[in-house]
Amino acid sequence: MPSRTRRSRLVRAVVAAGIIRTLAAGLALLPLRAAQAFGAAIGRLGWYVAGRDRRRTLDHLGIAFPERSAEERTRLARECFLHLGRTLGEALWFFTRGCEELARHVEVEGLETVAAARADGRPAVFITGHCGNWELMAAVSNCNGLGITVVARGLDEAPLQRLLGGLRARFGSRTIERGERGAARELLRTLRSGRALGMLIDQDTKVDGVWVPFFGRPAYTPVGAARIALHQKTVVIPCFIERRADGSHLARFQAPLDLPDDEVAATALMTRAIEEQIRRVPEQWVWMHRRWRRQPPPAESAGSTASAGSAGSANPSESAE
Repeated sequence: MPSRTRRSRLVRAVVAAGIIRTLAAGLALLPLRAAQAFGAAIGRLGWYVAGRDRRRTLDHLGIAFPERSAEERTRLARECFLHLGRTLGEALWFFTRGCEELARHVEVEGLETVAAARADGRPAVFITGHCGNWELMAAVSNCNGLGITVVARGLDEAPLQRLLGGLRARFGSRTIERGERGAARELLRTLRSGRALGMLIDQDTKVDGVWVPFFGRPAYTPVGAARIALHQKTVVIPCFIERRADGSHLARFQAPLDLPDDEVAATALMTRAIEEQIRRVPEQWVWMHRRWRRQPPPAESAGSTASAGSAGSANPSESAE
């Protein structure tokens, strides 16, 4: 029998899923800009009520941009909350749309680069981060025939995971839930079938990882993308999406990375591409994420490997954590 806590969480998830469906149905009657405004209002509310996330956002911006004034970092932090709210509003709005509607709101650059990189038939890994509206990045990729399967951690509650999976499937994006039984076999099967993998590698999560620099500080980073790319001889293409001032989006596929043979150095190169995109539009990243929540033990330094279970402990001097 499930525990009372587990049942309570399931009930909350079912209620949340129902609310999301209701909001999606309501926003479907409105233009996209109205959905974005609705999301921005949620983000603005979050800025005032989510004190812990607000403090973490400000602390992390201080780590990344110590040269900027406190006023500028506060502005970026507020914009980050508004951006994430707009991202939610957009996701709800796109619940009832398809590729044709998506194309009206997203400009795509670099598809010819992807075609050239894959002309020899090599499998591909697309790497990105939680930049812009990252779910739209997967959608626009598959709307343009790139055949990407998303690799991601499943949400804790099944009703919410089904909703997210349904949104991805609407645009042709399959999902492999990281850590699930058979996930490794499914990854290989996907690459061998000619499809590509889409992987986000910009968060400190409970997976095998390595220490690499991120904004000048060691950050524990998933190593799976580099490991797969090196072992399977894939092409690796960074791709990012960002929201523009008029509410539309720009999705960009960059030139393939020339990966070194070492998986730590390869992960560092991938992370550098993500950092460059964050610096381009810093307000469109998830600064409340505890990216530096662990620091390597004194004997280790950035550029060393570690398993998820022995990745060091949180730095007690880290005010953001």
